[in-house]
Amino acid sequence: MPKPLVVDASLTFRLILPGPHQVEVESLVGQWLADGCEMHAPTLWAYELTSALCKTVHFGDITAGEVERALTLAQHLGMHLVAPHDELVRGAFDWTLRLDRATAYDSFYLALAEMLGCELWTADQRLHRAVDLPWVRLVGTPAE
Repeated sequence: MPKPLVVDASLTFRLILPGPHQVEVESLVGQWLADGCEMHAPTLWAYELTSALCKTVHFGDITAGEVERALTLAQHLGMHLVAPHDELVRGAFDWTLRLDRATAYDSFYLALAEMLGCELWTADQRLHRAVDLPWVRLVGTPAE
């Protein structure tokens, strides 16, 4: 049975667009795929990723053509998107309360990883610091 991993939009963004962490993230994802891991995310992932890419075009950081290529790459990752259901929504609500936050976006990733009993991989340092649990992994930190 493939090992599940939850991957958030911040990590995916760094994978599909050129930047200082792209090579590191490509290597990491390549290793996951070679090891037979399956990447999972709440459906929110698609909205967050698309929104972040649109923002980069809006502010002139990249072209619409570059976003088209990035979206194609994202679609070919084989991400297993999980639609909201009662257990996931309640888990996200609980995480939002635990983290004392006003919004639940990050909490959906946390709840999904908890539900699947797997690691959550992120490039979001703020999320990583807020949770401070060994199964919430930040790109750039060594494996334990």
